[in-house]
Amino acid sequence: MLWLAADYQQIGRKKALLVGLEPSIQDGISAVLNTMGWSSLIVPDLEKLRQTLQQGCFEAVVLSLRHSAEELQRIILVIKELRPTLAERVVVVTSGTLAPEILELIELYDLCYLPEDKVLSRLWSTLEDLVAFPPWYRVSARNVGVARLLYDSVRMLRPVGVRSSGASARRFFYEHNNTTIDVQVDAQPGSSQISLTGQLLDGTKPPASYENLAVILNAQDRTLARTTTNRQGEFVLQFEFAENVSLEIRVAERSWISVPLTQLEWVKDRIRKSTGT
Repeated sequence: MLWLAADYQQIGRKKALLVGLEPSIQDGISAVLNTMGWSSLIVPDLEKLRQTLQQGCFEAVVLSLRHSAEELQRIILVIKELRPTLAERVVVVTSGTLAPEILELIELYDLCYLPEDKVLSRLWSTLEDLVAFPPWYRVSARNVGVARLLYDSVRMLRPVGVRSSGASARRFFYEHNNTTIDVQVDAQPGSSQISLTGQLLDGTKPPASYENLAVILNAQDRTLARTTTNRQGEFVLQFEFAENVSLEIRVAERSWISVPLTQLEWVKDRIRKSTGT
């Protein structure tokens, strides 16, 4: 009878998944959520997370930053794959200063985050806001500008003043507002590696404005490479071919430029001929 009463109390409650949290903070979060009318389910790892998402529905996810950037991204991608709307209601519990690659992921996926010492006092109201309001309503949402293609060295005449690319390389210019992104793509002879060099240019800003900016090369299901710009706004990336590739460049806090690199099939063909595969 007591079991039935407890089970009955769970009906109608919002449910949160707690993933990879330390036992000390995990127990406190569960107690707070239970007091405020939520129920919670503890998931220790990625494998169990996948099984749990396939079997049940949840209103929110609370993650620990004990995970590396790669592990955190895999968790987010599993959530996006199995429960796309749930990926919009994720809270990351942080401790200490955030590593740059973690901050990049938090912004890339529009994740909310709370410091560990504030999580018990602020988690419930944060979760309620995530459930109540759509992503575009939130003030903290990431601003992403999509750059448009201005020039392709294979399909267009070279603009006046633009130097020629190497014989095997293909050059692109993209533009977003006042920022131009110069991108050159080439395949390494006899290798499956693709070389991408780029530079951010803006005549209205000093060169130092584009120093040490995060540059991330993403495929649909993973991050292929990441780097930062030098004092001239230049960057270099090496990666293997993947479909639906895009550059994500962090130009300011929660402000990114996305550069869709959809014209890469020619690189795949060149690699195949070069390696004989």
